[in-house]
Amino acid sequence: MDLKVPKLEKPKLPKITISRRQALTAAGTAVAVIAIAFIGGALLLDYTGDRQVATFGSHVAASEGDLSLVSGKISSLMRSSPDDLSVAECDAYMREFAAIADYGMGVTACHRQIVGADRVPGAYAGAQLAYVRALDNLNRAFSLWSSAAAAYDAKAYTAAKENLARADQAWKEYTAAVEDYDRELRSAEEGGWIPPV
Repeated sequence: MDLKVPKLEKPKLPKITISRRQALTAAGTAVAVIAIAFIGGALLLDYTGDRQVATFGSHVAASEGDLSLVSGKISSLMRSSPDDLSVAECDAYMREFAAIADYGMGVTACHRQIVGADRVPGAYAGAQLAYVRALDNLNRAFSLWSSAAAAYDAKAYTAAKENLARADQAWKEYTAAVEDYDRELRSAEEGGWIPPV
């Protein structure tokens, strides 16, 4: 038994005629949709970047506010001379110094975590890194001041002096990092080149 496969006719596709006007309208619509998507995306990126910069700026401002209070207390304490104090007054002075230094370590560690976690546009990455480095250096200075106070309390006066000297160096590194931050921030805001140090 032979099976015959019937011949299928080729399907006839309907003829689509597009006028020139319809083609131009379709092309114009496609271009408009692409342009709107591009502009919308650019505006969204701008908005997101602006929000990131604003958040970073508010975190740095909060950090600077808290740290100025702590630094003010440390500076005030360091300006007063413990040389004219009795032994009991000197001990109280060093306990206060240690308490402020310990508090400073906590404040810098907290702000370092917040500022370090901020998402910033690429132009602000250098400013963020410089500020985080500043906080690290300041934290080290507070830690060394605390160690100096502990060494004094243990009557290890040589170690106390060494820690104070190392704290001074950490403070200088903090100051240099703050200057780097200011320079990087100015460059990011102006969108320009960073002058060499």
